[in-house]
Amino acid sequence: MAIRYFEAVNDCMKRVGLIVGDVGEIGTGTGATASEIFYADSEIQHGVDMMIQMWQEVTNEVFSLSLAPRLVSTATIDLVTAQREYALPGDFERVAGWDRNEQVLRAATSISVLPEYPGGYLQMLADQPNATDYTGEPNFYAISPSNAATTMLRVDREPTSNENGWYYFLPYERTISLTATQAADTMPYSDTVTRALVPVVSEVFERHRKKEFDQNVFRSSLVRALTMVQTHPPKRRYGVRRGC
Repeated sequence: MAIRYFEAVNDCMKRVGLIVGDVGEIGTGTGATASEIFYADSEIQHGVDMMIQMWQEVTNEVFSLSLAPRLVSTATIDLVTAQREYALPGDFERVAGWDRNEQVLRAATSISVLPEYPGGYLQMLADQPNATDYTGEPNFYAISPSNAATTMLRVDREPTSNENGWYYFLPYERTISLTATQAADTMPYSDTVTRALVPVVSEVFERHRKKEFDQNVFRSSLVRALTMVQTHPPKRRYGVRRGC
């Protein structure tokens, strides 16, 4: 069974001595909702809160350094008459893909694709001072650089009734969050990786709590976890293989 978030927190809390054995484990009672699981005895509540924060920080570090493949989802963009901008999912982080050939909107019912507008969102606005002059089937898209809560995708042409109802798919890398309300969710890693990250999170926790830090344990555990999190096994040899 996949490891759930509160179970990973329990493993870390045992490792740092906040709880012993099954005594004091969080999330083991019946009837607790996801938002209630991380509410613990007042003696360890601060430790629970810190452990949640440490798990999020370690997870952010793993993904931000591209040490692990990000989780990819797909957004659906349904064209609406006279509408240029469309809200992307709340967990949108960035468009998936390594280059412009992969970072495209793919039509659902045809083989057409929409690449990103050359120069991006601001260039599109600059090139189209009278946006309503551009109508019909879109050729490009752009992601708004705004820091607003909802990320918007803009197409370069205003759909007419002919394009109304057309829809496209956009693969995107989603935000990895480990919040208190996700206590009962499974971890965004395999069980093997989660177990390997327990010592990593525990060492970060100890560094903050006691100013103690075991660099050897931290490094070896992190290397083991990141080796397991890769989707392909490491190469055994590099360079050009020559015949004998």
